[in-house]
Amino acid sequence: MENTVALDIAGARGTVEVEGVLGVLVKVLVNGTPVKARKGVFTVPRRKGADAQVRVRGLLPGFQKVMVDGETVLDLGAHVPTAARLTMFAPLLLVFAAGLGPFLGTIGLVLALVLFFMSIMVVKNPDMPVGLRIALPLVNTLAAAVVILVFAGVLG
Repeated sequence: MENTVALDIAGARGTVEVEGVLGVLVKVLVNGTPVKARKGVFTVPRRKGADAQVRVRGLLPGFQKVMVDGETVLDLGAHVPTAARLTMFAPLLLVFAAGLGPFLGTIGLVLALVLFFMSIMVVKNPDMPVGLRIALPLVNTLAAAVVILVFAGVLG
């Protein structure tokens, strides 16, 4: 699967593409040039009539929907199995390290955020076997929990 997907926008001046569909953030390109978003709207010029309004909607980074004039044209992360989507949230369990104190809580929070965003990229990788996409976020969470517990003096 390619990281750049072409959008079919009727009457658009040039080729319209969405770059970064396998990552966390996406960019809209017109003829290879990034379009700046204004108030969450990427404006794509058309040959005749009003400009096309391209929006990226959704709360979960990397799993939004790309909409053109209110119509969904691309679902980011649609190829990801449900089990992988669920295990992607496993690193957020590290937030419970806050109960071990402010220092370990901070380490837990930072590790949780870094591993969560890394998990998004792992589960969206189509070149990786599905079993590995499901297992890797869990293994990373377990390894980070062991690191926190070693710092806490519970282990080691």
